[in-house]
Amino acid sequence: MQLLRIKDIVINRLIQVDPLIPIAEVATHIGGDNKAAVIVWSNNKLGYITTKQLQNTGVYAQDIALFDIVFKPLSLLSLSLDSPPAELLTQAILFEAEGKMIALSTPELVFGALLNRYYLQQTQMAAVLDTVGEAVCVINEADQVVIWNKRAEKLYGIIAEEILGNCIDSFFTNLLVKQVAAEQLTVKDQYHKPCSNTHVLINAAPILLAGKVVGGVCAERDITEVVNLNQELSRTSRKVQSLENEIDKINTGTDAFASVSGHSTGILGAVGMARRVAATNVPLLLRGESGTGKEVFARAVHIASGRKGRFIEINCGAIPASLFESELFGYHSGAFTGADKKGKAGLIELADGGTLFLDEIGEMPKEMQVKLLRVLQEKKFYRVGGDKPVQVDVRIISATHRDLEDMIASGDFRDDLYYRLNVVSLQLPPLRSRREDIPELVYRGLKHFSALHNPDATINKVDPALMAAFLEYDWPGNVRELNNILERLVILADSDTLTTGSLPTNFKAGYHHGKTAATGVTTIPELITLERSLIEQTLKEANFNKAIAAKKLGIPRSTLYYKMRQFNLALDSVSNLTSISKN
Repeated sequence: MQLLRIKDIVINRLIQVDPLIPIAEVATHIGGDNKAAVIVWSNNKLGYITTKQLQNTGVYAQDIALFDIVFKPLSLLSLSLDSPPAELLTQAILFEAEGKMIALSTPELVFGALLNRYYLQQTQMAAVLDTVGEAVCVINEADQVVIWNKRAEKLYGIIAEEILGNCIDSFFTNLLVKQVAAEQLTVKDQYHKPCSNTHVLINAAPILLAGKVVGGVCAERDITEVVNLNQELSRTSRKVQSLENEIDKINTGTDAFASVSGHSTGILGAVGMARRVAATNVPLLLRGESGTGKEVFARAVHIASGRKGRFIEINCGAIPASLFESELFGYHSGAFTGADKKGKAGLIELADGGTLFLDEIGEMPKEMQVKLLRVLQEKKFYRVGGDKPVQVDVRIISATHRDLEDMIASGDFRDDLYYRLNVVSLQLPPLRSRREDIPELVYRGLKHFSALHNPDATINKVDPALMAAFLEYDWPGNVRELNNILERLVILADSDTLTTGSLPTNFKAGYHHGKTAATGVTTIPELITLERSLIEQTLKEANFNKAIAAKKLGIPRSTLYYKMRQFNLALDSVSNLTSISKN
């Protein structure tokens, strides 16, 4: 809040008059101006008259003037009113400089300013408390509730009028706010269950005044729906492994894009576009931040294309420029010192009849760009040191996280190659823009890494606090970073539940920074709505075959039946069925 100083509340318009001037003329001088005062000398004493003194009885100015003024230097005007000098509250003070009267302060002015300041702070505090998304509670040293905002009313079903002024023990039995006040502790983002069927992440701290504890404050974020959803996902995950073989027997079909996790609008749009492009031979350019799954999409497009050749990946940023040509095009026997006498086929030749994936295409050396362009145009190339053309039929998929348009403008990337590669462009969304996919990604990763590292252990649960942290983190490394952290947690897990205890330090720092920076996060009601829409959409895509739908969702049929009943998704209400299989 802006600092209030003495100079902000003083009277600056000072009018010196004869002490025997009639009161009516004094009123004329002041003119009802609260920032004006009359100064009078009488009997060698200095007095003052403000609009308030005009109400007193008398004939002359000296009759109503107050003569309790003390002089102070002008420098005191810069002092803060947060801790004013005691004399400012009891005496009128005349501030002077070089014998000239500059400003006047009175106790009435000080108390009025402080009172207005108090009202402003109360109004601002009320606005803040009703705006924040957390349930806020403040108790005093007697454990009585003194602040209870609207979010707290909604979370606990207790209106402010019922709880304010009463001991908080009368309403709750499991209280962290009392503990932090009594023990002078500070709690940050701790999972807490204050009462039955309510789960929160809590921040709490003692309130200190002059070094003495005068109460406690807590702010609680409701994660009850996250916990319930997490428990249901845990139950589902435990059943998946035992029923997976049965589902595989029922569902013999293979979806090329099954490796792509998520059902958010962005990822479904990307999959839909990739499906349409897969059956063609046109070059595809995948764009997106590092870790968004560009290689996964490239492999899925190759599988869906039906091409019989191999999927060959080249990381253009990992091959030294001096070796790039021989790696890409291969070389003829005796092409250079140290070359294999039999020669060597290049990666493009190995991809004949299949797909060549050029990852980090923006890192390709400039001299190689023109040679790649020739391959795209003529469908043939020459090995290093060779004189016979090699004819190839290769589908090109490239990927980059860089701004190729800026690179073209700076001369670092050829525009003719750009137009050849960018026949169809596909933008993959970052994980922070599709947070509703995080629970699915977490359980899919948990299943994979558990089978990889702890095949004999049963790790199938995720602590609610950990899931809440995952949902709020910004994920600068996207899905790759999520999988990295999941693998770490699975390896270090000492029970059947993943917790926040083994999270890396850099994740915790980024998580707390993201919270203070206030990123938006998908709400739990939205997640539930998305879950219902996901199941409904998957049923339609599977022609309402529940076995196939369960396979696509990664859950057993029993869970699918449960979810359909929970969301009132009877098959007849999803679509008008004719002779479609309902197994």
